[in-house]
Amino acid sequence: MIRRITALACTVVLAGCQPAPPATAGGGASSPDTAASAAPAAAQPASTAKTAASSSQLRLTLDGKPWRADREFFGAYHPPGLDRAVLMAASFGPKDKNEQVFNLNLTGVGGPGRYVASGNTLSLKGITSSAIQLANLSEQRYLVGGPLGYEIEIELLQAGADVIEARFSGTMNASDGGTLRVSDGYFLWRE
Repeated sequence: MIRRITALACTVVLAGCQPAPPATAGGGASSPDTAASAAPAAAQPASTAKTAASSSQLRLTLDGKPWRADREFFGAYHPPGLDRAVLMAASFGPKDKNEQVFNLNLTGVGGPGRYVASGNTLSLKGITSSAIQLANLSEQRYLVGGPLGYEIEIELLQAGADVIEARFSGTMNASDGGTLRVSDGYFLWRE
């Protein structure tokens, strides 16, 4: 029970995302959403939380083993109350104590671009930070990422009220003390 409460509480808390510096010959870094941040807030599209149709998908590879969500696909782009946020989530398995719930939340992003989410949700920088986590992967790995730590590179391909698409890879720490390698991460949500 405590494990489930911890996992659910951690899905609400979010931590540390910065735009990834693009690879340039001069080594300079720039934010992909610099131009978007100059636009007035009213110009930003907003979406309420919605569950998507069957065209949505979430798949990734954890330490060489495929993982694919089978239901509860969710996406939100700049939802009310979260300034410049993109929320992605889905579940695998039955809706019970063993349900595997994945979420990737980005904040401070204007739209498509490359970003890095790193840190953990224990280093609270405020409720409007970024996080990635997977709950209930196994009995020993009841939490991966979130408060245990992560370093994930995200390429946000599409972001809008009707579609969110992203690729991601990196590492997430697990409750059993291990570190899992995340590769081939792909999320697609369509309204």
